[in-house]
Amino acid sequence: MSPIQAMERGYATLKQMLREGRYPPGSRLEANRIAEELGVSMTPVRDVLHRLVGEHLVEASAGEGFHVPRLSEASLRDLYEWHSALVLMAVRTARHPLVVDEPDDASIAARTALLFERIGEMAPNREIRLAISSVGDRLHPFRIVESEVLEPLIGELDELAEIDNGLQQAIRRYHLRRMKVVAELIRRREAP
Repeated sequence: MSPIQAMERGYATLKQMLREGRYPPGSRLEANRIAEELGVSMTPVRDVLHRLVGEHLVEASAGEGFHVPRLSEASLRDLYEWHSALVLMAVRTARHPLVVDEPDDASIAARTALLFERIGEMAPNREIRLAISSVGDRLHPFRIVESEVLEPLIGELDELAEIDNGLQQAIRRYHLRRMKVVAELIRRREAP
C-alpha cells in the first residue's frame, strides 16, 4: 500500500471511529496505538491527526498531544445553531427539490446524517455543502445519543424529509429542540 493510500485509509477509518463516538470526549489519541490498530506506520497516522485537527474533530495541545474535543453546553448550542443556519441557507438557495432515499435499516444517527447531506446537496454553493458536512461530522456523536434524550426521532426525520413548504420551520424546530437539551446530550455523550 502506498503512503497516500495508507493515509487515506487511516483518515477514513479514524474519522468514522470519531464520528461513532468510539473515543470519549477528552480522550488522548496516541498515534502509536492508532497506527498499530490500523496496521499502518505512525507517519500517516500523525498526518491524519493533523488533518482531523483542521476539521475540528481532534484537538492538539503542546506537550499533551492529540485528544477528542470536549464541548461545553455553549459550544454545542453554537454548533447546532451554525448547522441550522447552514441548512436553512441550503434550502433557500436550492435549485432542485429534496430527494431522500433513506435505507430503513440505518440507525437514526445515520439517517439524520444522510438527510442533512441531501439537503446540503440541494445548494448550488460548494462551500455551503462542505460546511454542512463538516458540522454534521462534529454533531454525529451527539446524534447517536439524541434518541436517549429526545423522542420521537423517526417521526421528526420523516417530517423533515417530506415537507415542502414548511421545511424551513421544521429545520428551525429540529435544531431548537436539541439546543434546549445540550446539557443532557453532553452528559450522555461523556458517559462511559
